[in-house]
Amino acid sequence: MKKVNQTKYSLFYSDGQRMTYGNCLIACFASILELPIEEVPNVYVFYGLDKDKTLRPGEHQWFKIMDLWLNMKYNKTLKYKGLNEIPTQEFVIVRGLSMRKKPHCCVYQNVNNKLVPYFDPHPTSEFLYEEHHYYTILDL
Repeated sequence: MKKVNQTKYSLFYSDGQRMTYGNCLIACFASILELPIEEVPNVYVFYGLDKDKTLRPGEHQWFKIMDLWLNMKYNKTLKYKGLNEIPTQEFVIVRGLSMRKKPHCCVYQNVNNKLVPYFDPHPTSEFLYEEHHYYTILDL
């Protein structure tokens, strides 16, 4: 695990609507895979392209693209997991709300079958206010 900070930050209009996406998720993938952030696909371009608004987190287009990239390049797969599921990997990407109450991702570590905050790619390093689910990278 090599800590890689995010290089882009989400911007929001005063009414709360998102103007631009940050790249915390990409920074988490780069950290776990020990890659420069530029080598991880910018899956944010696939955000909002899903016509079905009832999709679960692991069913979105960005998720499918990232999974395909992991399959082809590293012989790995991406899995969506609920917080009640104990990971087998040491590091996972936890999705939730930041202390700023905005969507955010951080790297958590599996310590004695409990997920604990390990690395926040945002410069505030505040981690998450609320955790929703996690993504794990598995060997095929």
